[in-house]
Amino acid sequence: MVLEMKVPSPGESITEVEIATWLVEDGDYVEKDQPIAEVDSDKATLELPAEESGIITLQAEEGDAVAVGAVVCLIDTAAEKPEGSSAASTTSSVKETPKATPVKEEVA
Repeated sequence: MVLEMKVPSPGESITEVEIATWLVEDGDYVEKDQPIAEVDSDKATLELPAEESGIITLQAEEGDAVAVGAVVCLIDTAAEKPEGSSAASTTSSVKETPKATPVKEEVA
């Protein structure tokens, strides 16, 4: 089944938002409730979470102004999670920088 994700209303009197940043790429597998985009309104920046798990197809570009209720992406909920991948692994693969060890100076 393909789920149409629509722009939710961020608040009263707001009729459109701007796609500020896609946090996923077209064709990625997303998990339910995973943040997939940041949208800007006149009053705030909001994260748009995936409504279901599946393969995402983007329907809008970064910078596009889209009406509240407009379809911004599709999620193929029948798609199976690819082997050996997890949505979290792409964000948690950043390596920590080792901390410097203080050097003791001997005073003669």
